[in-house]
Amino acid sequence: MLAIGDELLDGRVTDTNTVCLGRALTGLGLTLAQRTTVADDIEAIVRAARAAIARKAGLVVVSGGLGPTMDDITAEAFAAVAGVDLVRDEEQVRAIEERLRSRGRAVADNQLKQADRPEGSEVISNPRGTAPGFSLVHDGCRFVALPGVPHEFEYLLRTTVIAELGADGPQIVEATLYTFGLVEGDVDALLQHVRRKHADVRFGFRAKFPEIHVSFKVEASRQTELEAAVVAARKELGAHVYADVPISMAEVVLNLLRNEGATLAVAESCTGGLVADNLTDVAGSSDVFCAGVVSYANTAKEKLLGVAAETLATVGAVSENTVMQMANGVREQAGTTYGLSTSGIAGPGGGTADKPVGTIWIGAVGPSLAVARKLSLPFDRRGNKVVTAYAVLDLLRRALLTNAT
Repeated sequence: MLAIGDELLDGRVTDTNTVCLGRALTGLGLTLAQRTTVADDIEAIVRAARAAIARKAGLVVVSGGLGPTMDDITAEAFAAVAGVDLVRDEEQVRAIEERLRSRGRAVADNQLKQADRPEGSEVISNPRGTAPGFSLVHDGCRFVALPGVPHEFEYLLRTTVIAELGADGPQIVEATLYTFGLVEGDVDALLQHVRRKHADVRFGFRAKFPEIHVSFKVEASRQTELEAAVVAARKELGAHVYADVPISMAEVVLNLLRNEGATLAVAESCTGGLVADNLTDVAGSSDVFCAGVVSYANTAKEKLLGVAAETLATVGAVSENTVMQMANGVREQAGTTYGLSTSGIAGPGGGTADKPVGTIWIGAVGPSLAVARKLSLPFDRRGNKVVTAYAVLDLLRRALLTNAT
């Protein structure tokens, strides 16, 4: 991948086009070997292109520099790479004029610059914008230059490069397990013998805080082996696997509650409403999630949730007794089947020798359920809140799964 643009180097724009290319190639079982980002500078572009040729690259996707402004110099640079002239494609001139006039815009001379391409290259028409791309083969390397505008880049990438590679290459099937409660190294260690046993399956690990996603990919002809690898990985990872489809922890919990005909209320202190936010991010959650109380101050815990003043005075807000009373209180007030609670020291201040920053208590109550768990978290304030919100939902998820069996 060769990404062109000053804005990519100075931080004004994030290079999403490389991400798009990487994901598309992964879906075909291919790997992006290298990404190079250069400024809007002809010499820099030429050096990068010649370096790719020297490395015997077969295909380089080029992003950016095809527009109408003076710093859009990709076509000129690749004409220099190939030692050819720039030519103006009259068909593209007409297409640009027609598109601009249909938008009620005048056709300025600089707009027609977008129809220029290196002599001997093939034009790639762009129905999503005014800047066409081009494909140029030189010294055994094929350069496919596409507009840098993300939605135009993605469309042309999929209809040209990916369509051609997909037609020529093997069909890939894949699966993903979504986990919580383990770090990436732990997941890797647990799955080492599974990976050795299923050597034809390509395993991948992706950290998406606070989750770890485990991916499995094989050629379609080996789908049975992929399925066996997923089963084996599930067995090793156990209850840390919360889903095998791309849904949130909150949605998993809501589905389990819905299947049980149950309802839920939450009482939050250190998470400040984040648990309720996660739940209400799921469309249709109102048939299960009934109420949320943010009882940040001790007086709110007493008045809104019925936490005993004696409990707060003796063991404090960050304690097993307090979170259990909070969960019971919100459950009683809302009249729900289950109640959840969080209370802790998210940081960066507020910690003591007995209760350092990151000390969190979570609780869950319901029919035949009364459980609390202490967390000792190492993250910053936001990270501690995010993990706590996940952890209290996970606490209920595991309890519901136990009930279901």
